[in-house]
Amino acid sequence: MQDFDLVDAVARSLHLSTPHELEQLGAVLFPAMVNTSVVSGDIIKLDMLKSYGANLSAVNYDLRTALHIACAEGNEEVVKHLLLNGAAVHIRDRYEKSPLSEAIQHDHHEIIKLLLKCGGHVSGSTRSLGEGMCGAAARGLTKRLESYRLAGVDLSLQDASGRTALHLAALHGHLNAVDYLLGHDVEYLHDMLGLTPLDYARKANNNSLVIISK
Repeated sequence: MQDFDLVDAVARSLHLSTPHELEQLGAVLFPAMVNTSVVSGDIIKLDMLKSYGANLSAVNYDLRTALHIACAEGNEEVVKHLLLNGAAVHIRDRYEKSPLSEAIQHDHHEIIKLLLKCGGHVSGSTRSLGEGMCGAAARGLTKRLESYRLAGVDLSLQDASGRTALHLAALHGHLNAVDYLLGHDVEYLHDMLGLTPLDYARKANNNSLVIISK
């Protein structure tokens, strides 16, 4: 109840009294309280806030919802609770990220599956998705590549130079990423210069990867 005493204290200090003024104050304070409860994993407090009129799909100053925060934090139980209470899965924040984007970027695989069951889908252009996967492959992040795959993204998407994740994995010598990609039947494509992943492996002297074949 201390949180609600705080709302009342702020209202009195600002001399707010009309229903409209109090509603505006709640619109500012409630999202912050909800997000704090999400970070701490306090489901009981989330229910209490909702009972006092908090909108669990309300956005903060970055246009992020409680579901964005929960997906980034990776608390599956909080995500389930928000979804069961009608949290919107399609809202994008100031940076065009959806809750599903957050789950992908933090490799929370079970949450990705939950969001897809509730109608979530990947946003962004195929070019930007290709660049994201190329970046993951360049760092050998096979778990990130799996995140994209679980979300329904084609692992063969190309970046602005026509390179795929397989090109970058071969270039940087990440054998695990190469094995992962080949194990999921990615297309064996040429980039804008006509180079294949095998060409990249050879040029980088990654002899252990020259076994790549179509």
